[in-house]
Amino acid sequence: MPRFHFDYHEAERVTRDEFGQEIQSLAAAHRMAMIALGEAVRDFTFAARPGTIAIVVRNDGGVLLTVSATVEQTESW
Repeated sequence: MPRFHFDYHEAERVTRDEFGQEIQSLAAAHRMAMIALGEAVRDFTFAARPGTIAIVVRNDGGVLLTVSATVEQTESW
């Protein structure tokens, strides 16, 4: 089964997944990255922090895909 790594990118901070996970397919890894991104956006929202978050999925050969979101806040209330 292929091994995928999920690296977390936030502003100037990058957290590399050194161990990875064995996952059935790239499609399954994509779904997992989207779930992780949703959880990260939720955390940003609760903390009222704007910024860009990305989950980079890679294998030993390099980057396979990236999912990202930008959290913005406006002061129009």
